[in-house]
Amino acid sequence: MASNTGENDISLRKITDMTRLISILVLALHFYYFCYKAFQNWHLTSLISDRILDKIFAAGLFSSFIKTKRL
Repeated sequence: MASNTGENDISLRKITDMTRLISILVLALHFYYFCYKAFQNWHLTSLISDRILDKIFAAGLFSSFIKTKRL
């Protein structure tokens, strides 16, 4: 059943896309943090990503393995 208000559908689609992007970003940061040694061995670390990760870690997002997954 299609609705007559196309703007609402477009807005909901944009919100869903943004939520997916944020989820993928948190998942990537999760893997980067918990598999940091592997990324170091592959030479895929940088000062910028390390500084960002330090700030996120200081906020407590990665204080435990389970906490990241419950967000």
